[in-house]
Amino acid sequence: MVRLVIFDLDGTLYSYEQCNERAERQLREAMAVRLDVSDREARSLLKDAREEVKGHLGNVAASHNRLLYMQRVCEKKGVNPLPAAMELYDVYWDSMLSEMELFPYVLPLFRTLREKGVRIGMLTDLTAHIQYRKIRRLGIGEYIDYFTSSEEAGEDKPSGKIFRKMMEKTPFRPEETLMVGDSQERDVEGARACGMKAILYEGQADVAEEVGRFL
Repeated sequence: MVRLVIFDLDGTLYSYEQCNERAERQLREAMAVRLDVSDREARSLLKDAREEVKGHLGNVAASHNRLLYMQRVCEKKGVNPLPAAMELYDVYWDSMLSEMELFPYVLPLFRTLREKGVRIGMLTDLTAHIQYRKIRRLGIGEYIDYFTSSEEAGEDKPSGKIFRKMMEKTPFRPEETLMVGDSQERDVEGARACGMKAILYEGQADVAEEVGRFL
């Protein structure tokens, strides 16, 4: 019997792709003004900066830090990143957070789990600070009993370190745990490798019914 259901955040509880697309567009528009670049050059700068940061840092939460991307972009353009990098970083996240909306299934499922006495966890990549901001924006903090980020664990999913870090916080065994996420490799295979059950979320309307089969 499952006593803990753990959810991924980005792409599982809200549409990351849709929000990111709008935020990236707003960011490129801001770069055009602040750095005097075309949309094409802005895209190239962002791509190169992201690849450089990720290539240098590897599979850790800091590799997703957009402030580091913005710092590198400014450095490439010969612009002092203080305060330009933070200005561009804020443009992206202000847009991203303003666009976020929970998928319709989320709150009804969370309430059902609460009624059944099933605990809820959140297991997510990225830095804790921005993920906390997303949770606050979505208004779901009161439902989350356990939270673990890849920043805290030291490695992104599907590393076993992040799944084990979550389990250390709970009184449950892996076989009593169900992971719900939108990535087959990071969420589903990562969880199963640690002895958990897992469901791949692909936008299916009956995800609550699928979770219910494990309870």
